[in-house]
Amino acid sequence: MDGKWRFNRFKLRAAMIMVVISLLHQHLRLCWCLNSEGLALLKFRESVVKDPFGALSDWNDSGGEADHCSWFGVECSDGKVVILNLRDLCLVGTMAPEVGKLAFIKSIILRNNSFSGNIPKEIGELKELEVLDLGYNNFSGSFPSDFGNNQFLTILLLDNNEFLGSISPEIYELKMLSEYQVDENQLSSAASGPTCKSRSISG
Repeated sequence: MDGKWRFNRFKLRAAMIMVVISLLHQHLRLCWCLNSEGLALLKFRESVVKDPFGALSDWNDSGGEADHCSWFGVECSDGKVVILNLRDLCLVGTMAPEVGKLAFIKSIILRNNSFSGNIPKEIGELKELEVLDLGYNNFSGSFPSDFGNNQFLTILLLDNNEFLGSISPEIYELKMLSEYQVDENQLSSAASGPTCKSRSISG
C-alpha cells in the first residue's frame, strides 16, 4: 500500500513538472517571437478600424508563431523594422503612439489613407527616421514640436491633411531636410488627391 502511494505521488509530481515545462516553453516561444517591435506593430494594427483590402490580415501573433518582419508593408534589416509602407490602402484609424518604439525605422509611409487625429509626439523619439510621408490623410491638430529631434529627417510630407496652427520653428533647423510639403492643410477634407476607389493590393 505504501509503495503504491509513493508511486502515485511520483506520477503526480512528474505530471506537474511536465505541465510547468510545457507552459514555460510556450511562454518563451511567445516572448521570443513578439519582441517590442512586433508588439508595437500589433498596437498600430489595433488602431486601424477599417482595412478594406485586408492588407493587415497577416498582422497577428498566430499563437506565438508570427514573424513581424514578414508582415505586409514591413521591411526589416538584421531583424529590425526599417520601413513601414502602407500607402494607398484606404486604411481608417489613428496613428498609435507605440510607433515610437520602432527605434531603427527609417521610413514611415502612410500616404493616401484615412488616418485621423494627432500625430503622436513619440514620432520625435525615432532618431533614425529619414522619411515621413503622411500626405493625403485626415490628420489634425498642431504640428508636434518633437519633429525637431529627428535630425536625420530628409523627406517630410504632410500635405493634404487638416493641420491647424503654426509650424514648429524647429522644422527649419533640420539640416538634412531636402523635401518638405505642408500645402493644402486647414481643410475640411483632402478632396483633390488620389482616390481610394477601385484600388487593389499588388504583390
